Amino acid sequence: MAAIRLVIADDHTLFRNGLRAVLERHADIVVVGEAEDAASAVRLTREAQPDVILLDLRLPDRSGVEAVGEILAERPAVKIIALTMYDDEETIAAALQAGVQGYLLKRQRADELIQAVQAVAAGGAVLNPAVAARVWGQYRRLADGQVDTAGPSFSEQEHAALRLLAAGQNNRQIAENLHLSRPATEDLLANVYRKLGVHTRPQAVAAAFGRGLIGQDNRPTS
Repeated sequence: MAAIRLVIADDHTLFRNGLRAVLERHADIVVVGEAEDAASAVRLTREAQPDVILLDLRLPDRSGVEAVGEILAERPAVKIIALTMYDDEETIAAALQAGVQGYLLKRQRADELIQAVQAVAAGGAVLNPAVAARVWGQYRRLADGQVDTAGPSFSEQEHAALRLLAAGQNNRQIAENLHLSRPATEDLLANVYRKLGVHTRPQAVAAAFGRGLIGQDNRPTS
């Protein structure tokens, strides 16, 4: 299996150096570039073609959230993990809506960070537990009466796929659980995303929860 190509985008040199040292202890991760601002992150994505980007959300030239949009517009397949000090609902919501596949805090343990990179590279999505609690709390409040639940209907199979997404399963696991081929699973998820009006797994789970399509018992436990 090819190593995961990773870019680190953060304006603190010592922090980047520390991350690089930790991540490159693992043979399946190779750091292909470091960026100190949003412009460099966008350029490095174009030049180095990483699989995953660890991106701070507070960069000196502009917001990391803006950088997410620029990066995904050029290279939609890249996976972005927000790695930040901020866990307020506004910042979390903005990052998820922009398209990040993960949201971690800088106090994460090294092993958690490595597992998150591996999970996102494999097609999964990751949230820090404290961030997950805020996301579920926010959408639970919305589901309790502040969301218009009108919209396209979902089949039993699509509901099942959403529950599996919320449990953190990747495409291979969803295919196995639903007894589908991988291409059929990808088509199913694409249709679910289209109906929800989203583009990423975290967005899909958040939107489905907010509309009451999945319940509190479907949320990930970690």
